[in-house]
Formats: sequence, structure tokens, C-alpha cells
Amino acid sequence: MKELTDGSVTSPAGYKASGIHAGIKPDASIKDLALVFSESEASAAAVYTTNRVQAAPIAVDRKHLSNGRAQAVIVNSGNANACTGRRGRDDAESMCAHTASALCLEADQVLVCSTGVIGVPLPIAAIEAGIPKVAAALSEKGGIDAAEAIMTTDTVPKHFAVELELNGMPVRIGGMSK
Repeated sequence: MKELTDGSVTSPAGYKASGIHAGIKPDASIKDLALVFSESEASAAAVYTTNRVQAAPIAVDRKHLSNGRAQAVIVNSGNANACTGRRGRDDAESMCAHTASALCLEADQVLVCSTGVIGVPLPIAAIEAGIPKVAAALSEKGGIDAAEAIMTTDTVPKHFAVELELNGMPVRIGGMSK
């Protein structure tokens, strides 16, 4: 196994990502909206909190992942969309629908994540306006921008990629985290 020193979530073939400032955070120099896109539908899985209080994106993602497949993940930082009731669920669904529209997908092919302040409704108008921009910015080199856009209290973006051989074939695995 070999670590790819400049690797990211886009290191595997067929993946693109981007990160932009959409207006969730007040400082325009800080990215706050990320998108990861697979050029083909991919196997997908998630691990969820066991806490009784769960943010709106979790309910949406459970539903969208019922078939174990996804093609895109839209992520905002600066607002967790947690403890926001029905409005939060509607906002999470809206993020999926707008992302799907921008990428010519079905809404259930899109997963949604939010991180940041709890108990405050999302600035959904800013996010909806940012989704076409973050979709237009998708690039094979956009993994670092996406990792920066999901940061809240982090001091550095967290991204990693490795290349290994599986049954004689090279395989690349890339990721990012909070």
C-alpha cells in the first residue's frame, strides 16, 4: 500500500469534488459548501449516531441509502441543521433536490451532511443559490477544496488517499473527514 501524498477524495478514477463559499459563514474567504460526485452510481453506506437526538440530514440519508447506492454528497459547514424540526428536514430534502437538479440525478441519489452550530435553521436560500456554483466547480482536483469546505473548528483540512493492489489490479481509495 502506498500513500498518495497529494491524495484526496478525488484520487479514485471517476470522482470529482469542489468547495466554495456560499454565504453560510460570514467570512467570504472561508469555504462552507462542498460537493463530492461520482460519475457513476456507487455502493454507499453510512454509520449514524446512536444518540436519540439526530440531525435532519440523518433521516434523509437513511431514506436515500435504503438501496445502498448514491452518486453525490452535498455538505454544508457552519450550521448542523440539528434540532430544527420539520423545517430542517425540508431543508435537507431541498439540498438533495437542488443538487440532483444541478447534476441531472434523482434526489434519492444524493446524500446530505451538515456540520456546525446546532439549533439554528439553515440559511437555505444561500445554500440553494450556492449549489449550482459548487456543481459547476466540480473537478478531479477539487478534493482539497471540498475538505476545506467541511471544516468548522478544524485547524487543517483532513484528506487522505492510498493506492494498493487488489487481485493484481491497482485500486485507489480517497477520503476526507471532519
